[in-house]
Amino acid sequence: MDKLKYLFLLALCAGSLSTLAMQQSEIDLLDQELQKKAVYDHLKHQRIDGIRQDESLSTYERYVLLFEEYQSLNYDTAFSLVNKMVDEAQLLGHPDYRAQAELKRAFIYLSSGLFHESVAVFSSIDPGTLSKEDQIYYYTHFARLKYDMADYVQGDLSYTYTTEGNSLSEKALKLLDPSDTVQYWSTSALYRSKMNDYPRAIEQFKLALACSSITEHEKAIAYSSIAHAYTLQGETDLADSYLIQAAISDLRSSTKEAIALALVAQRLYQEGDLQRAAGYIRQAMDDAEYYNARHRQLSVGRIMPIIEQEQLQTLEHTNHLIAFQSALLYILLTALIITLIILANRMRAIRKAKNTIQTMNDKLIEANRIKEEYIGTSCCSMSDLLTRLERYERFVRRKAQEKRTDELVVIPNYIDAHNCRRDFYKQFDQSFLHIFPNFIRDFNALLREGEQLTVKGNELLSTELRIFALIRLGITDNEQISKVLDYSINTVYTYKTRVRNRSDLDNEAFFHAVMHIQNF
Repeated sequence: MDKLKYLFLLALCAGSLSTLAMQQSEIDLLDQELQKKAVYDHLKHQRIDGIRQDESLSTYERYVLLFEEYQSLNYDTAFSLVNKMVDEAQLLGHPDYRAQAELKRAFIYLSSGLFHESVAVFSSIDPGTLSKEDQIYYYTHFARLKYDMADYVQGDLSYTYTTEGNSLSEKALKLLDPSDTVQYWSTSALYRSKMNDYPRAIEQFKLALACSSITEHEKAIAYSSIAHAYTLQGETDLADSYLIQAAISDLRSSTKEAIALALVAQRLYQEGDLQRAAGYIRQAMDDAEYYNARHRQLSVGRIMPIIEQEQLQTLEHTNHLIAFQSALLYILLTALIITLIILANRMRAIRKAKNTIQTMNDKLIEANRIKEEYIGTSCCSMSDLLTRLERYERFVRRKAQEKRTDELVVIPNYIDAHNCRRDFYKQFDQSFLHIFPNFIRDFNALLREGEQLTVKGNELLSTELRIFALIRLGITDNEQISKVLDYSINTVYTYKTRVRNRSDLDNEAFFHAVMHIQNF
């Protein structure tokens, strides 16, 4: 029997039953599991990828394992895999493989609601030619098909299908080892349920759940079957609890061919939790569409309009209230927007003023620092120059007193203009690079690749770099530069033009960039 379908049909009539609140802790757990849905789906696809990449598997074995993953995930892919299994079995000429593939075909027809096609496939198979394992598969799934057909018809025909299903279940139980296995207890429990022995059915489904080898998908079937049995006994509280557990197991096993979540949504709708019910039913419909079997979409679709219609009416009432409140708040909102615009403009003006002031302060701080360093450097340079002049004055006086004026034509090294100029350059270079340690790198970044300026091993700045160092300090006039460096004006102009032509920037942009080289 398709237990999920039967539970769905029963839930459609649940309005006549007393509605008891579901346990909030179980609903909270279901909400938490729904948030992990993407994780469970990712793990499912990781398993599928692992099967596809396992080179130790034969082609047929890979199709079988992939089918087992897709049979409750996506109908189209599962059906395609069945066809590939059949083709591969024929290619291998393996009769057992062919029988197994046909059994899988019958099962996928059954899962998609194609009962006529499923019956045709089952009827074409002689169970006497099958292995014991395949015979068990044949009888258990053929029985389920009969039970599902009984659910969709009424009267004598329903009784006939149920009787046929019971007969098939009895044959399966004779082949199964009556031990503590999931398959044995699940088959026996289903048979007991069809015999209307619900207490025994519940007991045996719980024995199946206690098996350590049970999978999440098998748990979902057992939980939903127990919920069905409890509902028939009028114990709706217990039925709700197991129905939620079935929905959780469906999520954990990434089962899309399921209806437990839709039934939970209907129960929540009956209890007035419209928002959660609407979320659940949409999720259930997404799963049904992903599985892509029409009968599953129809099953969920019967519940979905009921919930969404109620939610729509609630939303319409809420919208009227919101419209009234919106009209009341419109004037206040308009006034608030105008106030915010005024405040925003004022804040923008304040920020702009602050930025301007900050920029000016930064420039002043930089200028003051440069000025202070150069004042100190200039004082030291002046003091050194005065010391040299005093020393030279004493030298001249001593030679004059000693009447050795012929020795005055020999200028001492410490006062020689060439040496003084060289010392000035060195002291200037050291002071400038102390303030602008990255000047050479940043300046060369303005020039084209391969045309950067270099300095000799015994220099700190080359002549060109020294000219632009003075420009960075604010000495931009060619005449002033020529006096400081003791070059002709034409020489200064030539150096500036030659270096400027090495850059892709235009003249104004180039000198603007030089003036903005940072001093850190």
